[in-house]
Amino acid sequence: MRDEDEARKTAHRLWPNEGLPGELAQVLPTPSHFEQACSLVKPDDLSSPVGPDLDRHIASIREYEEAGVDELFVQQIGPEQALFFEEWAPAVLSQFAAHVG
Repeated sequence: MRDEDEARKTAHRLWPNEGLPGELAQVLPTPSHFEQACSLVKPDDLSSPVGPDLDRHIASIREYEEAGVDELFVQQIGPEQALFFEEWAPAVLSQFAAHVG
């Protein structure tokens, strides 16, 4: 999304479990427990970069690279799939071209 606030709201609406603290996402046994826990998550609790600032996305991925992570999955949350593949992916992933296979 081209607006960070809207992107954060969309990510929160569709993927609030991103904001669950600690090991909570690994220990919740049922979908209803996830719903209950996610009801406590606010949009500002989401730590992954959202919105149009590509430098923030690149910096976030770079942190994983510098930590030695050798495989990282990224995703587009929300309806703007074409924008993700036409703009985000080429601009961001080109920074890591030596590692994209």
